[in-house]
Amino acid sequence: MPNNERYQDDIIYITHATRNILNVLGVWPSLTGESSRRRICRLLLITISWMLLYCVLIPGVLFCIREKRMRIKIQTIPLLIFGFMAVGKYGNLILREGQIKRCLKHIEEDWKNVISLDARNTMIQSAKTGRRLVALCGTFMYGSGLSFRSILPLFKGKIVTAQNVTLKPLPCPGYFFSLDAQVSPTYEMIFAMQFFSGLVTFSITTGVCGLTAVFVMHACGQLQILINLMRHLVKEQWDEGRNVDRKLAEMVEYHIRIRSFLRLVEHTMRQICLIEVMGCTMIVCILGYCIIMEWENSNKIAMCSYFMSLTSIMINVFMFCYTGEQLTTQAEKVANTSCDLEWYRLPDKKAREIVLVMIMSNSPTKITAGKIIDLSFKTFGDVVKTSITYFNMLRNVAD
Repeated sequence: MPNNERYQDDIIYITHATRNILNVLGVWPSLTGESSRRRICRLLLITISWMLLYCVLIPGVLFCIREKRMRIKIQTIPLLIFGFMAVGKYGNLILREGQIKRCLKHIEEDWKNVISLDARNTMIQSAKTGRRLVALCGTFMYGSGLSFRSILPLFKGKIVTAQNVTLKPLPCPGYFFSLDAQVSPTYEMIFAMQFFSGLVTFSITTGVCGLTAVFVMHACGQLQILINLMRHLVKEQWDEGRNVDRKLAEMVEYHIRIRSFLRLVEHTMRQICLIEVMGCTMIVCILGYCIIMEWENSNKIAMCSYFMSLTSIMINVFMFCYTGEQLTTQAEKVANTSCDLEWYRLPDKKAREIVLVMIMSNSPTKITAGKIIDLSFKTFGDVVKTSITYFNMLRNVAD
């Protein structure tokens, strides 16, 4: 009999947005097994998603190779980088489905075997923070992305070249071989494919952010519960040593379980986080240059669109760094609590066992991007500084 009979509702609550997004992409793992019909449906969704990603990426790469004008090439590069990032993250979601499933199973067991009502409330409060992060990321990502894929090209209107040729702008430039993308209904079909490709790309980014938020904020909630267990260990005067042993064993097992979960999360998400941080750093640099170019051309619509994209990318990086910072902060609280325990209130010889708890609590607990970059506020500042540095280099080289 589970301690928390409402654990299934709790799981649905904390994963609602992320589950819906990843279900549309066909990469949300089933925790209870799936039917043949469900597997076929998922395979179809994955195939469609890959096709939509490559129908923009391949023509874009060919266009960038054939284009001779440096400024046009630079404007195309952020789209290509974002496309390659989406492909890399989507591939990781598919390849690491088993590990993601293990993480979700671990979370389900924690909610199922929650130790008290206070612990459940702590977990819910932490989960609410994760839900807000996903909502914020999705709002900016879909808002800025869809405006770039639909509103901007429509507001540009038809362009008349020096050769008196009328061109209808597409959301993403591309080379389509002998296919004339300017005639109807070919233009409308390509426009629609690029629009839906954008939906897939933004869903991948939001889904990855959602998974990271769900995993890390769950760990933060568990660490807060661990802090409460540590405080309760010495809260009372014990009459019998076995009470101390039971409480101490419960606390150590809880701590080991949390660290095991974090190792699994780190192994599952580190490559995705590395793709996100490195790719967004390059995109921010180039988008800043694009904004300056459009400012010089007095193109307010394009400038606003680039600025919205820049804002969404920065917020996306901030989400990853924020979750990493929250985890580090909570782990430091665990370490401080273990050092501040009133060990002298414990029975004789039992206080010595607190030393092992202190050692384990002071071991670093972090989420990294590819075991190279720690996700923290410092990393976010480094991303901003690096982007500005390369932005200045790009201006000098391109101009």
